[in-house]
Amino acid sequence: MSCGRTSRRPPSGGARRRDRSPYLSLPLLLFAVTALERTTPAAAQLATGLPAPGTAPASGAPTILPPPPSGPFGLPNPLAGPNALPSEPLPAGAGPQPTPELELPAPGAGITTLQLYDPNAPAVVIQPYAAVAERFTDNVRFTATNHTAAAETRLIPGITVSADTPRFTGVLSGQAEGDIYTPTRDLDQLTANLYGIGTGTIVPDRLFVDLNSYITQASTLPGLGFISPSLLPTTQQTQVFATTVSPYLRQSVAGVLDTELRYRFGSTNFGGNNTTVSSTPGLPTSNLASGTLNEGTLTAATGQDFARSLSRLTIDASKFNSNSTSQNSQFSAFDDVEYRFKPNISALGRLGYQNIQYPFAPGATFAGLTWLAGGRLGSAADYGYISLEYGRVQGVYGFTGSANYQITPTITFEANLAQGISSPAQYFQTALSSSTLNPNGAIVDQYSGLPTAFYNPGLGLTNNVYRQHSYNFGLTDHIGLNSYSIYAFYLNQQSLAPPITPPTNSLGSSFIWTRDIRPGLNSYTEVTYSRTTNVVTINAPTPVNNTSTVTATLGVNYLFARALTGSIVYTFSYQPNGGTFVGGRGGDVVANSLEFVLSKAF
Repeated sequence: MSCGRTSRRPPSGGARRRDRSPYLSLPLLLFAVTALERTTPAAAQLATGLPAPGTAPASGAPTILPPPPSGPFGLPNPLAGPNALPSEPLPAGAGPQPTPELELPAPGAGITTLQLYDPNAPAVVIQPYAAVAERFTDNVRFTATNHTAAAETRLIPGITVSADTPRFTGVLSGQAEGDIYTPTRDLDQLTANLYGIGTGTIVPDRLFVDLNSYITQASTLPGLGFISPSLLPTTQQTQVFATTVSPYLRQSVAGVLDTELRYRFGSTNFGGNNTTVSSTPGLPTSNLASGTLNEGTLTAATGQDFARSLSRLTIDASKFNSNSTSQNSQFSAFDDVEYRFKPNISALGRLGYQNIQYPFAPGATFAGLTWLAGGRLGSAADYGYISLEYGRVQGVYGFTGSANYQITPTITFEANLAQGISSPAQYFQTALSSSTLNPNGAIVDQYSGLPTAFYNPGLGLTNNVYRQHSYNFGLTDHIGLNSYSIYAFYLNQQSLAPPITPPTNSLGSSFIWTRDIRPGLNSYTEVTYSRTTNVVTINAPTPVNNTSTVTATLGVNYLFARALTGSIVYTFSYQPNGGTFVGGRGGDVVANSLEFVLSKAF
C-alpha cells in the first residue's frame, strides 16, 4: 500500500536467547549522531534533561520524552508521567501539521523535540532513567481454563534523547527490560522497546538523511485487538526490529520546480515466538520471515510560484527480499495533479503505470494503469481540509483520501483512507518511514496525525500477502485539564497467497481520556473494542466466524520529586471465543493485571 497518495505524503526460540546486536545498530547510530554533533557552542551542546540546581524548566515544558508505545498501534503509553507531557499549549509548529497535497514536506517536518518547549534548553538533551515495577496477573498465560496467577518483577533501564541542532534534529525513547516471574519461571524474558526518528543535514539545503527505528513487542496470534503484547506470556509474544535509513537529495529551481531523489533501505526482523497461525485448518504453521527493502524514488513537484495548477511526478522502483510469499519487486510511474478552482476547492487526479511482481503469490502480481479522480474541500492553511478520490492503486479499486479538519477551536477530526497490496513485514517499513512521535507520546502519521497502525491485530503477524482496504478515523478534544481522543479503524484484507480463503474484516475503536489532576499528578483511562471475522481463535486451532476483544486500562502517574515518578496501572482484558471454543462461553479468556512502577531519572 505504499503507492497511495496518502502514503507518499508522506526461526523460533525465546527472545532472551536471540543475538540482537545487528538489530540495535540504527538506534545506536541515532544516539551517536546526537552525542557527536558539535555545531553549537559547547556549553549548550550536551546536558541531561534535568534543570540545573536552582533553576527550573520553562513553564509546562517536559524534561523527558514519554516511553514509546508497544504493539500494533502507536497509541500513548499509560506510563507517561507528568514530567514527560506538556502541561501548557503546544508551541506553534509542534507535531504533525496538515500539508497541501502535492508539496514536498520540509526535511525533519513533524519531529517534536524537547527544545521546542524551552528555548533555553541545551541543543542535545540526554536523559537516562531506570524503573522497577511489580505486576500481578490472575491469568498470566492468557488461557480460557486453568488460570495461573503470577507476580512479575520488571527491571527497566532506559534513555531518552532529544537533539535540535543545525545538523541534526531527532528524538529517541527506548528501554530494555528484564522480567522475572513467580512462580512461572518459564516465562522469564528479556525484551526491548524503542522508537527513534531523526533527520540529518549533510549539505545544507541539498543533501539530507532520515533515520527511523522501532523495536516493539507484537504477536502472530490473530484477534488480540488493542491488548498490549507486553502483557502476553512469552509463548504469545514476538519481538519486532524495524529500521529505515533514507538519504535524499533536494534541488529547487527558482520557485518553478522542486525535486527530490531518495534512496531508502529498510529491514524488518523478528525474534521470540515467530510461529505463524494458518488461517486454513489443517495447514502446517511456519515461521515469520525477515525482510529487507531497497527503494529508489524520484519526485518532481511544481514550485511555490504555481498557485492554481499543481503537479507532482513520482517514479519509484523497489525490491523487497524475503524468504516468504511477501518477496516482491515493484515499479511505479505516475503523475498527481491538482487544479484549484478556488483556494479551498480543488480537483484531484492521478494517471500512471505500475508493475508489481510477487513470484510466490501470483494472485498479487499486477501490471497496468493506476489512476485516481476526486477533489478536495478546504485548505490546510485554514480550518483544514477533506480530500477524497476513487480509482485503482496497485491493481486494487477503492477510495483514497485524507482529512484534517478543525471542527471547533478544540475539536479536530482526522481520517485516512487507502487501498493496495502489501504484507505485514513490508508494511512495517511503510508505516515507520512516515511516522513521528507526537507530544503526547503516541506514534502517529506525520501528516494525518492519526496513530500509526503497523499491522492488523485481527490477523496478527503473518508472511501472507493481502489485498487491503484501510479506513482510519480520529477525533480529539482538549477542554481545560482534560484531553479526549477516539481512534477507530476498519480493515478489509484478502489473502492472495494460495489457498485463497475468505477475506478478513477487522474493526475496532479506542477511547482515551487523560486528565492533569493537579501539577505533578495525571490520570489515564482507555477503553477499547475490536472485532475480527474469519479468523482462527487464539490459543486453539478451531476456526470461528469471529472473535472480539474488550480491554480497559486505568492509570495514575505522580511526580514525587523532580526526577522520581510513581505509577499505578490496572488492565482488564476480555476475549469471547478467545480460547478453546467448546459450548459457547467456555472459550472466553479473561485477565486482570495490577502494576506498580517507580521510575527515577538521572
